[in-house]
Amino acid sequence: MGGYSDRAGPSTGVHDRLTARVLLLKAGQESVAFISCDLRSFVGDRVRERAMKELGIGHVLVSSSHTHSGPLSWENRTSRWYTETEDKLVAAIAEAKKNLVPATVAVGRGEIYLGHNRRRIGPEGRATMFWRNAEQAPTSPVDPTVTVLRVDDAKGKTLAVVVHYACHPSVLGPDNREISADYPGAMSREVERQFPDAIGMFWQGAAGDINPYRDKEATPGGFAEAERMGRALAAEAVRVARKASPVTGDLHASTEVVDLKHRWDLAATIHAGLTAITLGTQVALIALPGEPFVNHQIALTAKSEVPYTLLLGYSSGAGGEWIGYLPTIDAAVTGGYGAGWNTTVEVGAGEALVDRGLVRMYQLLGRLSTDAR
Repeated sequence: MGGYSDRAGPSTGVHDRLTARVLLLKAGQESVAFISCDLRSFVGDRVRERAMKELGIGHVLVSSSHTHSGPLSWENRTSRWYTETEDKLVAAIAEAKKNLVPATVAVGRGEIYLGHNRRRIGPEGRATMFWRNAEQAPTSPVDPTVTVLRVDDAKGKTLAVVVHYACHPSVLGPDNREISADYPGAMSREVERQFPDAIGMFWQGAAGDINPYRDKEATPGGFAEAERMGRALAAEAVRVARKASPVTGDLHASTEVVDLKHRWDLAATIHAGLTAITLGTQVALIALPGEPFVNHQIALTAKSEVPYTLLLGYSSGAGGEWIGYLPTIDAAVTGGYGAGWNTTVEVGAGEALVDRGLVRMYQLLGRLSTDAR
């Protein structure tokens, strides 16, 4: 299993199944297959390449919830289960392609506080880790925003409800050795109960420094807490979905691989895949293959003139590699887990990728020329 280095051993069974859900959007000549996976992380190069070659799909974005109660993932990408998972994802895209129907998209926003910033900055300007906050003491920065996309068919039947939120799926701790999707799985199941003909998808945001209040809840109580948290998020998502506003306009997407320096080995290069997607002029998303800190999400929203701008972490759609934690420059200065250590990208990489994503986004919207003149 992945997520905790101090687990006593491998999984002992399955508490709730891990799933992948596919939403395929096509408009004009552009098509994007969005895949949400109940996995810790996933590098989807083979899925993307096969879907493009065999199915004619323009872009594939594989987003992981980052559950800490699933298998080791990208580290084991030569294993049989990883290859089988890739094959299943391609088959799911093929199924989605067969089921394409005329549809509309709507978007809305809500908020809910389900997590805290796990970094405390002391008077000396250094970070100490604050993993669990059962008392729900206020912390900063945190982004409580819940953004929801609702996809309906021509008769108004809801086909998909996509929920974007930033919080680690680490309600279940290292004592748990049963496979589980943690709170995002509970959220998806509850959304699908409320919309019986739809899939409930979860897009993880910039959760690099955000933990659930009841982080690492001891089992068996952890399962009940993951269910409670997931249902709370689902309730807000369903409320937003029912009053979402229509999205109109074209679908555009672009990808690139950005070369970054290694923070500790100046001779090494890290290849970061970046995906930018726009839906009309109302929705834009930037997807990165690592764990961005939440201030990157807040900064992206502040800089963007697109009303609904989302930062997706833990997402693979452009090639490159898993790049790990993306701390802010300020966090790198104050140190701590994922900022002063257990991170490999150069300081400032997160800010650079967000800005590069903004450039790509505005190019897709036709507001920045790619003509060098």
